[in-house]
Amino acid sequence: MPFKIQYILDIRSYQSNLGQIWNTVVENSINGTFLHHREFIEYHEDKFEDVSLVFFEGGHPIAVFPAEVNNGQVSSHRGLTYEGWIVIGGLSQETLRKMVLGTIRWYQSRGFQTMAIKSVPEFLCRGSQKDLIEAIQSTDPEISEKAVFHTTALPYQITDRGRKWGQKKAIAFGLELKVSDDFEGFWEKVLEPLLEDKFQNTPVHSLKEILLLKSRFPENIMIYTAYKDGEILAGTVLFIDRGFLHAQYIASTKNGRKYRALDLLFAGIIEEFKSNKKHLSLGSSCDSRTGIPIPGLVRWKESLGAIPVEVPRFYWRFNPNSSID
Repeated sequence: MPFKIQYILDIRSYQSNLGQIWNTVVENSINGTFLHHREFIEYHEDKFEDVSLVFFEGGHPIAVFPAEVNNGQVSSHRGLTYEGWIVIGGLSQETLRKMVLGTIRWYQSRGFQTMAIKSVPEFLCRGSQKDLIEAIQSTDPEISEKAVFHTTALPYQITDRGRKWGQKKAIAFGLELKVSDDFEGFWEKVLEPLLEDKFQNTPVHSLKEILLLKSRFPENIMIYTAYKDGEILAGTVLFIDRGFLHAQYIASTKNGRKYRALDLLFAGIIEEFKSNKKHLSLGSSCDSRTGIPIPGLVRWKESLGAIPVEVPRFYWRFNPNSSID
């Protein structure tokens, strides 16, 4: 008589001796990117108290959960743009539900008060997250908000008249594009002055941090810049992974805007990656301080073929006197 072996889900608190197992799960997952490798998560470990989890079924690692805690509030993970459960393919709905419930019980039983996750956008995934999202929703989380990302499906042909005119103008003025290692020049002459002037803000990554990440992920982090007569006018830092590239920072000087440097820059990027990447992610279009979309930024991204994609952010409030089934 045939029988089915029921594997027990084993949840372990992340320790450094699980680092290679963690990275192997990420590499073989349906929704992990290089941002979920431990070497990326830990570049700013001094800023966060890590409470990450690793999941095993039948002795085999099947998922990881990047997480940190602040004042009893578990977040997965405020140091990352998107995260939640990073899972290998082929897991059953039953296993996924056990994983989500097990995570909730793990933190609830240890006295934490809430848990929040920012889902990985579907366009960054190598496989469908449908079953994972259904497992999450089966636990009745709150949807605290829906983050909006703008992404351009590749290949794409720019048709916006303003962008095409700007590209021609930049070429006529003799601008040239470079794949550069001049992070220092971009940070100090372009990015930091722009953020300070327009938003009274600073980059998420300091120059020291981005250089550290570049050294750890040399094939995944690149800077594309536009120059005129040796002067850096504009640039963008690209995070590149299987299937997509993401513009982490986009900035231009006053002269760069005058000579339409960004029009030339993104036309060049779209042309270069159109045959080997499926998406150009242009990130969120919201003011980081208010969460309100910036109309001019939205219009600019749409002129590059980007469409808005809503990504839910899930939230649980833990009642120490109740259990979740």
